[in-house]
Amino acid sequence: MEIIEQAPKRAIVVTPHPDDCEGGCGGTMAKWIDSSYTDIVVILCTKGDKGTGDRSLTPEKLTAIREIEQQNASDSLGISRVVFLRHPDGGLEDDEEFRRELVYEIRKHKPEVLFCIDPVRSTTHTHRDHRKSGQCAIDAAFSFAPNPNVFPDQISDEVQAHQMDYALLWSTEEPDAFINTKGYVDMKADSLLCHVSQIPNPEGTRKRLNDRAVEAGEKCGLEHAEGFRKLDFRVDPLERGF
Repeated sequence: MEIIEQAPKRAIVVTPHPDDCEGGCGGTMAKWIDSSYTDIVVILCTKGDKGTGDRSLTPEKLTAIREIEQQNASDSLGISRVVFLRHPDGGLEDDEEFRRELVYEIRKHKPEVLFCIDPVRSTTHTHRDHRKSGQCAIDAAFSFAPNPNVFPDQISDEVQAHQMDYALLWSTEEPDAFINTKGYVDMKADSLLCHVSQIPNPEGTRKRLNDRAVEAGEKCGLEHAEGFRKLDFRVDPLERGF
């Protein structure tokens, strides 16, 4: 088990839908930006255009609403930029187009740390977009972005092959790395509640986030925490297993 205390200069967050990353790593984003001035870019993969049971709300109208909500949520945390990839909700594919997009953003922004959803689950099921976004983000960061022979047409004076340090996977079943979020749970909740179209019970959501922070803290001896599965990208080639 590890408690991460050193914040990076730059981080990138790959989130499948509007509202996923605030619930997954919003406390850490709030803390790192506030206390260490970490530059964080959010990559929003889908439009979230199917995220409603209201049949009178067209996908186009919902897309517009959810992009505004995502921007508001990111602004509340001090996120430097939101990149809207605008794939259809439920339509993420592990294909060259999606990998290319993620590799480009990693190379462009040069983050040290990746946040994404853990794509591996053994006891529960999760949304297909969650799995695809998590796996493709890890592949892009570890296997492709550092290799100038992958998507060489992206390479320029401003955009170079880039090696990241590690990934933190949220919604994991087996967290092994924790970040102290004491004092930042309310900021996390405030950002998530910007997604008004998705939050029917704001007070219940705020309580649930606090309960989760306490539960994560109990696993590592802290009052409030967020837990992740950590993947180290700077490993010896002989230890990679291939």
